[in-house]
Amino acid sequence: MKKRKRTITLLACAVILAIAGGFLLLNQGAPAADPADYKPAPVAPEAGKELRALPDAGSGGVPGMTLVAENEALALYYNEQTAEVAAKDRKSGEVWYSNPAGRNEDAIASPFEKEVMSSQFAVSFRDEIGTLETYWSYPWSVVNRNFTAESLENGLRVTYTLGDVSLGIDALPKRITKARLEEKVLSKLDETLAAYVEARYYPVKNGADLLERLDEQVKKPLVLKKMLAAFEEAGYTAEDLAADNEASGTAAGGGAQKPKFSVPLEYRLDGDALVVTVPLARVTESEKHRISSIDLLRFFGAAGTKDDGYMLVPDGSGALIRLNNGKIKEEQYVQRVYGDDPNDNSVSRGQVTRKAAMPVYGMKAGDTGWFAVIEEGDAIASVAADVSGKQNAYNYVFSRFSVRGEDELELYTGDQIQEIQLLSDELYRGNLTVRYRFLTGADASYSGMARMYREQLAKDGKLRPLEEGGNLPFYVDVLGSIDKQKSFLGIPYDAVVPMTSFAEAGNMAQALAEEGVANVRMRYLGWFGKGMHHRPPVKAQPDRGLGGSAGLKKLAAQLAEQGGALYPDVAFQYVYRDDGHFNPSADAARFVTREIAELHPYDRNLNRQDMYYGTYYLLSPAKLPYYVDKFADSYGKYGVSRLSLRDLGGVLSSDYRVQRVVFREEAKGIVTERLGVLREAFPDLMVSDANAYSWPYAKHVIDVPVASSRFSLTDEEVPFYQMVIHGYLDYAGAVLNLADEQNLRKQLLKSVEYGTAPHFLWSAEPTPTLKFTRFDGMFSVESEAWRDEAVKFYREASEVLGPLRSRPILEHVRHAAGVVEVKYEGGASILINYTDRPVTVNGMTVEAQDFTAGGDEG
Repeated sequence: MKKRKRTITLLACAVILAIAGGFLLLNQGAPAADPADYKPAPVAPEAGKELRALPDAGSGGVPGMTLVAENEALALYYNEQTAEVAAKDRKSGEVWYSNPAGRNEDAIASPFEKEVMSSQFAVSFRDEIGTLETYWSYPWSVVNRNFTAESLENGLRVTYTLGDVSLGIDALPKRITKARLEEKVLSKLDETLAAYVEARYYPVKNGADLLERLDEQVKKPLVLKKMLAAFEEAGYTAEDLAADNEASGTAAGGGAQKPKFSVPLEYRLDGDALVVTVPLARVTESEKHRISSIDLLRFFGAAGTKDDGYMLVPDGSGALIRLNNGKIKEEQYVQRVYGDDPNDNSVSRGQVTRKAAMPVYGMKAGDTGWFAVIEEGDAIASVAADVSGKQNAYNYVFSRFSVRGEDELELYTGDQIQEIQLLSDELYRGNLTVRYRFLTGADASYSGMARMYREQLAKDGKLRPLEEGGNLPFYVDVLGSIDKQKSFLGIPYDAVVPMTSFAEAGNMAQALAEEGVANVRMRYLGWFGKGMHHRPPVKAQPDRGLGGSAGLKKLAAQLAEQGGALYPDVAFQYVYRDDGHFNPSADAARFVTREIAELHPYDRNLNRQDMYYGTYYLLSPAKLPYYVDKFADSYGKYGVSRLSLRDLGGVLSSDYRVQRVVFREEAKGIVTERLGVLREAFPDLMVSDANAYSWPYAKHVIDVPVASSRFSLTDEEVPFYQMVIHGYLDYAGAVLNLADEQNLRKQLLKSVEYGTAPHFLWSAEPTPTLKFTRFDGMFSVESEAWRDEAVKFYREASEVLGPLRSRPILEHVRHAAGVVEVKYEGGASILINYTDRPVTVNGMTVEAQDFTAGGDEG
């Protein structure tokens, strides 16, 4: 009996320990990656050498500057007085300046604005109470000669010290003994000046031989100037000051309280490119002042009022801002690269925009131009641009880097709300690098810039050409299960409602095949984990209500047999429901305010987050490796070699957890590493809303931007995104049946212009089933209602785009309002006429709202 009791007791203890261990593991959350593993590898800075001018026989020179580096393509010049640089194209003779050459003659610019135009960068920072200030490099460093220059291999480094480096009154000892004052100062001055200095120091009570500075007198400007000159004349040194302060127990002066920053800026020639870097690992800041952002080369290659051309910005598919467009009352263009950070903690949102998915920008002026790619720090960068006629007479486009997280904390005091600006403690310490390349003649256009970017990505192995042949894909998203609130005996509960079973999806595919639609690429949404807003993706088990694992495998086999493919969809970064595999306290990201990143969908009417539409959490990027690996292990058992990624290639977030800060740049490293792991396991990846860093891992990208945000400052949208990837990736825009533009003819013309394949979202259940759910924005998804129109759309698009699927786009030309020509490698071209009447271009007539293929290979 005793033995039995002992056994029961041991079993009970084991159960209790197991439960306690489970709770402990749950509270610790999933294992986290170490952000340090994704920080740039520390590299010893290149040792600089004494700056020496090179002989300038072959480059032709730049007035007022000396040659400091050159190669076969470019020559780099430097002005020792202003710290500005210039890159000269040795073939064309064109010179590109870091600062406008004619800025001092600018009739619009104020004296302050001329100082801004003379600066190579700006540092924005906050003090202890959150006050924002900006220091420009010219007035805060160059004017005071607080900069040094040294030679690098193929380049130049300029190190700036920004701020008031003078100690002011604190250059004089606060307290000093009579003997020291006599020895170090008075004995070395004439009698009159010595008496003047001595009168400004007064004996300290009970201080024996100790004197104290009379600040009320000394701080007066004229007195201070005379006292500083006297101590300097006497040869009183910084070492003397430090010794006297230490002896009297006086803290170092108030100079340490002033904003002061040291920023190195490096220029290097690399082939036909000028590469500009700010190595943040070597940036220093004063103790009580934190850098929030850095504007880099704001006026590089700026265009004047007489120049004709445009600036390229990465808004959506791409947008142009015409030089001198006269929009002087419109706001400056500013857009964050790779979209907003979901961890920005914004309760309300402004204009709903297309994101900037590429880290690029450029300028065309006359028959010359330049193109910039942000190579390092792109995930914390924004692109900004403005036109002439506002503060100055120049058009300019540049990059801005947010080197700290920033947020607003609301404090409630009685009936008042006080807002405090917060910055994260940690400063991002990687490099900020922008590569500038130059264009001339016919290449100086957005088409030339797209070609330049595409060729560079292909050279780096980040884009791979598509194989010749093959049909144009037909992309169809199938809505599997959704969650919908129901009630039982008046008690609400969340039910899982099947919208399309695997068998019904098979019927859709069969119907398309019978209509001759080839290459169906089916993305299946909501197939596991209780629907679209599925559980944390640690276990990939197909929902039984849809047909289970057997139904999934059968559907995949059917599509493969018909020449298509199945892409089950998964979301990693937004967590909508928990089944014990997610702990918000441990696994969710944190705002700068240290709160858990708990979010709500935006109300479309008010543009504010609304709890009515539910709650979800933002997963910490440090937890991504765990969830991705767990999902891959589980999903791999079904033998489906393809996968759709809903958010992994298009969402980039930070995490400001105090013990484990993950900047967006480090998050990009985590994401791309996991994309590589998934591509290794599932070679055919479909990526939704793909940012440029995800292109190397995808075979299909969907929901690509086919428009810009149409900001007031921009003038024209162009298919720059498509011009870069066409012939290298199969792609489609957003689903056509939910587009704002419901005229399918106009959508077809846009698809032909942008080279996009058809993309639809369908369900077997009727659309009204989605009423009063979080998916009621899917207002028209019933497959039967759309199939005939979709088939017709595909046939027309496939006829012209199918043969061109693997060819890069060489040029996009706007002949007149509403008339566009797209030229492909090999000589083929397509003319698109958006107008309501026939047009003739180069001998080819195109009917109203129609298109025609031509060129050497029509």
